[in-house]
Amino acid sequence: MTKNCLKLKSILAMAGCLAMMSTFTGCHDDNKNKEGESTILKPIAENITGKWNLATSYAKKDGKWVESPIPEGQGQTTYTIRTDGTVVSAVMAADGFTTLKGGEWKTDEEAGTLTLATMTVNILSLDATSFEMGDYGKLTDTETGETLEGEFKWRLTRMDETVKTPAEKLVGKWAFKGTYEKKNGEWKEYNQYEPDEAWVEYREDGTGTNYYKVGNKEYKEGGGWSMNNTTGQIRTTKEGSEEAKVAPPITFEDDNTYSTAYTECYDPATGQIVATGEFKDVYVRSQE
Repeated sequence: MTKNCLKLKSILAMAGCLAMMSTFTGCHDDNKNKEGESTILKPIAENITGKWNLATSYAKKDGKWVESPIPEGQGQTTYTIRTDGTVVSAVMAADGFTTLKGGEWKTDEEAGTLTLATMTVNILSLDATSFEMGDYGKLTDTETGETLEGEFKWRLTRMDETVKTPAEKLVGKWAFKGTYEKKNGEWKEYNQYEPDEAWVEYREDGTGTNYYKVGNKEYKEGGGWSMNNTTGQIRTTKEGSEEAKVAPPITFEDDNTYSTAYTECYDPATGQIVATGEFKDVYVRSQE
């Protein structure tokens, strides 16, 4: 993403990828105590906080739970359930782009349920490293549009909350530091056409804002975003539009600095190409 091309993308549905059950193979049944009953650590609210990966989906068929493992790298979903009552989901679509969405969570200890944003499920088991949640109803596969009706449950495994994907690392406000041009194999400052002020903010609810100012011209635009954690590309849409654009890949130089490389340098005041070569824009994490 450069300072010239930010278009932000609309958010995806939080629970969209829970309906990835096109084939069913194998069976699974654990989290049982010696009496064969599922273990549920209580209180649920104190034991369910942390970061969780959606590992496996199940559907009940002929009275038995039938497993449908989620292929690695396809439809990966994580939930970060925080002690402050907020939850952030990260949902990877089939094309590799991950969208974040934020909301609130709560438990009903007596009923044994968990509400994640607008989705309420039954807690079927819960221990220190995994839990299962289930529901009865209709689910729609977001890829095929197929509606499934029946009993479903999902198994989640605990993750290291300190390990973040590039999309999660991108959350925050980033200030434009400068443009650099590669000359004789070295990056040199190239701030001939830099704006007076520029920054971009990526929020964990999947929305963001891009801002820059040149002279008496001020530009500010909002919308939604998603990121391909493998390629580093950011896909964005402008607020009120579904038209998506994919910006050049970004590279994290460290946790608080990223850059975007490109070959055509624009004058932000006129929008005209003023130079070609090897360029990069550098952004640093803002403390605001």
